Amino acid sequence: MRSLDLSKDHGGHPVDALVAARIGIPYEELTEEKVGEYQLEAFRRTLRRAKERSGFYARLYKDIDPGSVRSFEDMEKLPMTSESDLAGNEWSFLCSSASDVDRVVTVPTTGTTGKQKKISHTEDDIQKAIEFIKAGYEVMNCRAGEKMLILMSGTSAGSIGDMVLKAVEPLGMSIEVFGSVTDVRTAYEKLMDYRPEVVEAVPWHAAALASYGKQFGNPEKEFIRSVNLSADVVPDSIAERLERLWECTVHRHYGSTEMCIFGGVECSAREGYHIRPCDILYEIPYTDEEGKGEIVITTLDRKVMPLIRYKTGDIGKFTETSCACGGRLKRILKVYGRERDILQFGDVQVFMSDIADALYKEDPVTDFEIGLNGDELSICVKHLPGTVFDEERIKYELYSLSSLKKALDAGLCKLDLTAAESSGFASGYDLKKNVHKIGN
Repeated sequence: MRSLDLSKDHGGHPVDALVAARIGIPYEELTEEKVGEYQLEAFRRTLRRAKERSGFYARLYKDIDPGSVRSFEDMEKLPMTSESDLAGNEWSFLCSSASDVDRVVTVPTTGTTGKQKKISHTEDDIQKAIEFIKAGYEVMNCRAGEKMLILMSGTSAGSIGDMVLKAVEPLGMSIEVFGSVTDVRTAYEKLMDYRPEVVEAVPWHAAALASYGKQFGNPEKEFIRSVNLSADVVPDSIAERLERLWECTVHRHYGSTEMCIFGGVECSAREGYHIRPCDILYEIPYTDEEGKGEIVITTLDRKVMPLIRYKTGDIGKFTETSCACGGRLKRILKVYGRERDILQFGDVQVFMSDIADALYKEDPVTDFEIGLNGDELSICVKHLPGTVFDEERIKYELYSLSSLKKALDAGLCKLDLTAAESSGFASGYDLKKNVHKIGN
């Protein structure tokens, strides 16, 4: 894919320029070393405030002197936190009064307890996130005069669609928020009527729209130039489907509620996620032989609810090489999926995201559900009405996954593959794919 050096056209790489401005140095002096110095100082400030004002952190770090954290090695000795600490205990994380809170987001935890976690944000947190995503759209080469269709929820303040809308407006684009896709045909008709150059969507929804358009020869490829996929890990096969059927550039976004939604974004070079180290310190403390491990974050200088060395549950990998787009700083090379959705069969691990990647290689596939009951792995593949579901082809793709093949051949698991027609997605549909584990 042809890469674009954005730093030449913008007087500085948009994301890197934002980082430099935020940490208070000239763009020309921006280096990983300078970023590291800023992060350590911000970490000490965050830790000091948290110890002084938060009951949880006062207990967790009672024997830690913030001034003693002089290096990343010192920082890595500190205890980590997780959603199990947070859920039901949010009040003890707060470092300010409730009057300073501008938005509270309630989301389910990843466990089986049924608990929910509440994340508090200030207007400053939200504005920093919006500034980052604006820079992110600039590295996607979004231009004034273009139209963007947001196929995500956007009616409430602080929703993904609402924040994207506020971020993109200064770029001079025309924007319309359609909302979440429930009926594929209705959403496709809106796509054809509005004719946007840029589309913001959930990966599963975009894949379904491209498959629906295939019956007409995908006329939407005549106007769609760029697609940004958010809300979950994006299988490579979905990106490849969209690039093939829509002849567009696909960008992936990485984030979470804890990050105030926006944490990293792919540029046109597609060499990893550009992140915002001025606001979030990203770590992968423990890695395997391939450099993969759980991403841990610290939210820097957050007034109300800082998260310190917080385990995200996301498995990723860093790269410290410069990007072909002109970006100089460390990036997240790839996000592989969530730790909770790794299927364990004996000594064999299978990523749910790898299964998704195999399924979406077949164009009729628009959705799927995975269940696990003991060693019984059930996969229900959904496809549009009237399309042909090739069960043998799907089985071939699944058996092409070395880890799953190893587990099946060794008798560590059994596979039950079924299919169902589906013309859309249920209202309130959980956008993040999960493995439904029975009896665990």
